[in-house]
Amino acid sequence: MKYKAMIVDDEIKLQEVLKIKLNKYCPNIEVVASANNVSEAYVKIKTTEIDILFLDISMPGETGFDLLKKIDSIYFEIIFVTGFSEYAIQALKVSAVDYLLKPLNTEDLKMAVDRAIGRISSKMELERYKVLKHNLVSTSAKDRRIAIPGSNAYEFVTISEIIRCEGWDKYTRIYLVNTEVILSSYNIGIFKDLLEPYGFYTCHKSHIINTDKIKRYLKEGSVVLKDDSQVPVSRRKKDEFLDKFIRKILK
Repeated sequence: MKYKAMIVDDEIKLQEVLKIKLNKYCPNIEVVASANNVSEAYVKIKTTEIDILFLDISMPGETGFDLLKKIDSIYFEIIFVTGFSEYAIQALKVSAVDYLLKPLNTEDLKMAVDRAIGRISSKMELERYKVLKHNLVSTSAKDRRIAIPGSNAYEFVTISEIIRCEGWDKYTRIYLVNTEVILSSYNIGIFKDLLEPYGFYTCHKSHIINTDKIKRYLKEGSVVLKDDSQVPVSRRKKDEFLDKFIRKILK
């Protein structure tokens, strides 16, 4: 499993050294972004999904702590990388995984990464237990929650919140009622097996729809859902679809 990381440090050389060490000694870490200052880092954090943030503290203008104050919800693990040991107490106050001093020690880096991954895994397991507990007391099947596998994490959503799924290359886009779209690294066949027992219908090889969200059927051969998205019904599935969801209602 790959974990996505971002490096924030005003020293370009340090960024490169850290990337090389991670690539060599922590192959399960993928550096997906880097920034030289707080402003740049803040923009990238808002638009990039990460698991671990390697953060310098002392930078020109604003510090690493200033960056954390700007972020409403810190969902990732933090490893501080700095040349000033006097910041250690402050680092602990923001629940950082670890505090690494420059120049970087390889063994310290590996241990910090292992601790970060351990904390990420623990949070994931805790969320799974919450989902299990929720599902055990749910009175309606569609009130149950499922885990949608992404590239490096699971998104937990209530089944009734899913409007449709769309196959995209080897991935699947899941469209929710709140207009959010989740991109899963699993193909659409996985979601066919997962969702069909809950009233979802595979109307096309690339489309699965929540039949509770059908708004209208267009005679040209497509379905309009409650979010006004239009999904095709394949020729092969047209008669079956009409029998199940249109003619049955008209009888």
